[in-house]
Amino acid sequence: MSNTIAQIYDVVRNRSDAFPDKEAIVDGGVRITNSQLRTRVDAVAKGLLALGIKHGDRVGTLAPPSADFWILFLATSSIGAIWQGLNPRYQRNEYAYLLEDAEPALVFVRSPFEERDYLTELKALASAKTQFEVIHEAPLDETSSIASKGMHITDAQLAGARARTKPEDPAVIVYTSGTTGKPKGALLSHRACVQTAISNLKWMKRDLDCTICPAPINHVGALNNVCMTTFVGNGRIVYFPRVDLKALGALHVQEKPTYLVASPTAFAMMLANPNREMLNQSTYKLIVFGGAATPVAYLKEIEKTGAQLSSVYGQTETTGMMTYTAADASLETMSETIGKAIEGVEIRIADGEGRVAAISETSEIQVRGVCVMSGYFKKPEATKEAFTADGWLRTGDLGFARPDGNIVFAGRLKEMFKSGGYNVYPVEVELAICDHPKVAQAAVVAVDHPKFQEVGHGFLLPKSGEAIDPAEVKTFLRERIADYKIPKSWSVMETFPFLPNGKVDKRALQSTLTKKQAS
Repeated sequence: MSNTIAQIYDVVRNRSDAFPDKEAIVDGGVRITNSQLRTRVDAVAKGLLALGIKHGDRVGTLAPPSADFWILFLATSSIGAIWQGLNPRYQRNEYAYLLEDAEPALVFVRSPFEERDYLTELKALASAKTQFEVIHEAPLDETSSIASKGMHITDAQLAGARARTKPEDPAVIVYTSGTTGKPKGALLSHRACVQTAISNLKWMKRDLDCTICPAPINHVGALNNVCMTTFVGNGRIVYFPRVDLKALGALHVQEKPTYLVASPTAFAMMLANPNREMLNQSTYKLIVFGGAATPVAYLKEIEKTGAQLSSVYGQTETTGMMTYTAADASLETMSETIGKAIEGVEIRIADGEGRVAAISETSEIQVRGVCVMSGYFKKPEATKEAFTADGWLRTGDLGFARPDGNIVFAGRLKEMFKSGGYNVYPVEVELAICDHPKVAQAAVVAVDHPKFQEVGHGFLLPKSGEAIDPAEVKTFLRERIADYKIPKSWSVMETFPFLPNGKVDKRALQSTLTKKQAS
């Protein structure tokens, strides 16, 4: 794909012109070629115009990963409207907040899904605090009711709406996971979505033949890391509505994916599965992972697939992944670092006043370049606070640069705590804990202490069939990290709570301690 691509729809058109018969999307028994996809996107885009959707309007989608999600995203953004994804796992009060904040003109819903009546829930919300039209149908093709509404819209009218859409216009509003308060809607432009994908493809040095997407559509992980990167890379996207390892394993055998976006949590689930269907494939060419520290023990197992591995880093406000570890990086480098910036992106380690840290000195990871969001929707003050005075995005994450140029992720700025005057970075401690042969996953949070002000509390998730004694873990850590970093108290868990983006929900873990103290 060419660097001259400026808007998301350019990718749809280019794929259709160059490879009309190549498959673009697979959803169950439905297989859609590039030319068929373009026809569906055009038909739905005309339908949106007929429904009165204007430049800058928001269009929501409450659906599992599916062809309908991708078609509506492409159609909405192509006419200058802003697409919003809604996760089927959310509850009514979460929908109420997101819909009241984004104020969509239209919400498409797949209902019922997994025995839940989303249509009734949304209609109730639409008649309450915010007004939006609810459309309920599937599939979204040229025969759908949305498409039929647009039959009187001419090709010239559609082309005019697309001509008014500029590269810097927002294409999507993605809400942050809200770990430090109410979620904020990050606006990501056409240029950010497309050019970030192009920059990632350059270091990947390959077309991405096929990927499977079971991830929730309301996060940049699914939208950009998986789908947009594969789409710009001329690959086939296979949608599946849920994370079901047995079903996904069978789908892997059938579709032979070459590209996988994963996380330490996903690796733990795959490795714990006795048959390891998703890993017993020789088709993988590239596996990228991020979201938390990844133990070397996991990577030793994952590299047996024969794929190139790369540790990546990004967040909602950076349109997804914006760093990578090189193809020749050691497993230790992949485990310990997030690599270097992709083309078109600059990263510095600096404080809030812009003082750049020395090599190996920990400070905030700050970013500027093509990947950076346009701002937060309807929140000018929050947008201003997100950037330094000289224009760098403040990620809120801590890190330091190694002498070899790779960046070490040290955790969230708000997760760092001081114990007896020393800085403690939970990610470092979690990595050390995960080196223990019986530990599948670990999380560390700060708790009050009468002598040291704050100390760590460690949450342990044992590997399948293993029993963990915290005293054994403490002894194990004494040879690996300083004593003040070792958690002073522990909880052994049967499972971890997770945020919708797949990261461990540390706020939920911390609340379990508060409840124990209260009882």
